[in-house]
Amino acid sequence: MALETLTQSDAKDASTSEADAETEQQEQQEEEVQELLSKDTIFELLKNQRRRDAIQYLKQNDGEAKLGDMAEFIAAKENDIDIAQLSSSQRKRVYIGLYQCHLPKMATSGVIDFEKNRGDITLKQTAEQLEPYLGDSTPETEDATTATSQRNVAVAGAVGVGVAAGLLGVPGFALVPDAAWAVVSTTALVVLTAMETYRQHELDD
Repeated sequence: MALETLTQSDAKDASTSEADAETEQQEQQEEEVQELLSKDTIFELLKNQRRRDAIQYLKQNDGEAKLGDMAEFIAAKENDIDIAQLSSSQRKRVYIGLYQCHLPKMATSGVIDFEKNRGDITLKQTAEQLEPYLGDSTPETEDATTATSQRNVAVAGAVGVGVAAGLLGVPGFALVPDAAWAVVSTTALVVLTAMETYRQHELDD
């Protein structure tokens, strides 16, 4: 009788273990399905240069990084200078953008783990789904950003030369009243500032 009871107990334990294993496997499969990223999510993540830079930085650092280090790296890249040359405002602008917007969005999408209190960032396996798209989107946006900066510098330079020539009485330019040059320079400054603000907004989006 005792042997029969023991046998039934062992059978029940084995059945329970099999059921638990099956349940665990099913939950794992469901989790893997949930981690599949849609193309809309992938494109939303990768449309922003800072998020692409964040992923690349993590990949270069074995999938782990501190928020401060990442912010310095991206700020230096955006301003085309060494990290040692960064100003506090340049660091702060990128740091805040990553902390408030980009990293939470990436964490919600499941491609990173982000510990806000400690500033720890870890790349998750889900991020591998971004690989086929990273190479296609980065160069184009970088070229566009560079072209915009170069255009702004060229416009500012041209306006500056025109205003200086007018004030110095250079033939042709001297025909334009000083007040008109003041309007031209002010308008150009406003337009360039608006364009730069829009570019920064695109980086923070």
